[in-house]
Amino acid sequence: MKRRPWFLILLAALCTLPATAQAHFMWLVVSGEAGKQRLEVYFSESAAPDNAELLAKLQSAKGVALHNGKALALEFKLSETSLSAPLAGDAHEGDAKGIYVASCDYGVISRGGETFLLKYYAQTGPTAASPAWRETLNAKELKFHVTPQLTDQGIRLTATFDGQPAAGAQVVVEGPEMASTELELNEQGEVTFAPQGSGLYSIRARHIERTSGEVGGAKYASIRHYATVALPVANVSADKAAGSLPELPHPVTSFGGAVANGNVYIYGGHQGEAHHYYHEAQSNELWRLNLTGQPEWKKIADGPGLQGLTMVAHGGKLYRLGGFIARNSQDEERDLSSQAAAACFDPQTNVWSDLPALPEPRSSFDAAVLGDTIYVVGGWNMQGADKPQWHKTAYALDLSQPELAWKALPETPFARRALALAAYNGKLYAIGGMQAEGGATTKAAVYDPATKTWAEAPALPGEGMEGFGASAFATGGHLYVSTISGQLLRLAADGASWEKVQHLDRERFFHRMLPVSDHQLIFVGGASMKVGKFSEVDLIPVD
Repeated sequence: MKRRPWFLILLAALCTLPATAQAHFMWLVVSGEAGKQRLEVYFSESAAPDNAELLAKLQSAKGVALHNGKALALEFKLSETSLSAPLAGDAHEGDAKGIYVASCDYGVISRGGETFLLKYYAQTGPTAASPAWRETLNAKELKFHVTPQLTDQGIRLTATFDGQPAAGAQVVVEGPEMASTELELNEQGEVTFAPQGSGLYSIRARHIERTSGEVGGAKYASIRHYATVALPVANVSADKAAGSLPELPHPVTSFGGAVANGNVYIYGGHQGEAHHYYHEAQSNELWRLNLTGQPEWKKIADGPGLQGLTMVAHGGKLYRLGGFIARNSQDEERDLSSQAAAACFDPQTNVWSDLPALPEPRSSFDAAVLGDTIYVVGGWNMQGADKPQWHKTAYALDLSQPELAWKALPETPFARRALALAAYNGKLYAIGGMQAEGGATTKAAVYDPATKTWAEAPALPGEGMEGFGASAFATGGHLYVSTISGQLLRLAADGASWEKVQHLDRERFFHRMLPVSDHQLIFVGGASMKVGKFSEVDLIPVD
C-alpha cells in the first residue's frame, strides 16, 4: 500500500479538530472626522470591527442618543461593510459629549448544553471624567448597563439590572495596553480598575436571568444579558486635572480667548456641526472662568454673534477683533460676511466700547500683543457669494497712543488663514495655517518690529495638517504651540527647531491655548477629527 506523505496526514488531522468558538458581542463606536461622524455597530469580541457579514444579525438594533435629558432616535442602516447611523441634530452637535446606546434581541440559541434567549445592550460616549454618563442611569432603553466614573483610584464601573445593583454579574475589561481581565463586582454592583495606557477600552458585562419562556416557537430556559461599553480613556491624571475645572457651558470652536486679571475669557465661536454655519449656531456671549477659589464659568456680557474672530488682553482689558457673521439661518443657503469691527471690554465696568475698525474685514486670522501694541496677521475676507480675498496685509494698533489708529506693516510673504500668531522675544511668529494655494502647511515666519522685516522661521515637524488650526503662546521664557495631532511643541533655545514637550490627551484644533502662569497652560474648546468638539478644560504644567 502506498503511504501518504506525512504533511498530508498532519493536515487531515488538523482539519478534524473542532474549531474554537469565538464569542461575539454588540459594540458601539463613534467613527469618522468631525462633521462626518457616524455611529458604527460592531459584532466582535472587543470594540473593533470583525466579520461584516455577521452584522445582518444585528440589523434590528435600536439606537438612541442621550443628551441633556433628551433622547434622539438613531436609525441604523446595513450595507455590505457596515451597520451604522449618521450623527446629527441637537443630541450630537458634532461633538462626543452625548451618550449613545443601542439594544438588540438576538434570539434563542443553544450553547454548552444550554438554551437561552440572548439580549445585547451597547454604549459609548466621552471619557469617564464626563458627567454625561449620568444620562444612562435612568435610560429606559437599557435594562442592563454599565456606567463608568473617574475616581481617585481609577475608573469605577457600576453595573445595574432593572435599576438594581447587578451584584455577581461578570465584568471583563480590555485596553490597548491591558490584557483581557475579569473583575469581581461587590454587593453594590461596583468595581474599580486602573487603566494601563490611553485609547479605546472594551468593557463588557454579563447578567444571567433565570427566567424561562418562548420566542417564535423556540423555548429557552434563561435569558443572558450582555452590556458593553466602548470607553475612550485618556491619561487618567490629565482627566483628573480636567475634572478639577468645570466644563465649558457650550462646546465651541473658532472663538476668541484671552487671560486677564487671573481669569480666562472666551467670546463667540461656532457651536453647531462642523462646516455647518448659520446665525443661530454662532455664539454672541462673553464667558469668564475664575481660577481662584471654586472655579466656575459665568456669562458676563453679550455682543454680536461671531466666529473666526480673535481676542487679546492688555492692561486688564479685552480686545475683540474681526470675525465673520452668518447672515443665513439653518435651512438657508450659506451667506457669510467677514467683519472689520473691533471693541474693547473693561471687566471693571462690564461694558464694551468701540475701537477703530480694522482697515479691511477679516476672519480666520490671529492677533498677538507685543509691548503695548496689538498685531493682526493672516485671514481672509468673505462676503457672501463673492470669492474670498486672502490677506497679505498686516496691521498694528499701538494702545499707548492717545489717538488709536491701525498702521500698516510690510506685507506678509505668505497668504494664510487658520494660523497661529504669538509674540516671543520681541518678535512675532506666524505659524502654520491654510494657504491660499497649496493647502495646509507647517511653515512659519517671523516678523521683527525693530527692522520691519519678515523672515523664515523653522517649520513645525510633521505633515501640513499639523499647522492647521493650531494655537500658540509664549510663557515662562518659552514659545509653545499645540497642534491638530495633540503635539505640544516648544521652540528650541537656538530658535532653529521645535522640540516635543508632550503628547496631549485631547487632540485639539481651532482651540485656544493660553498661559495662566509661567508654568501652566490652559486648553479650552476646539475639536478633534476623531471625537468632535470638546467641553473639557485641560490645565497642563510645563517647565
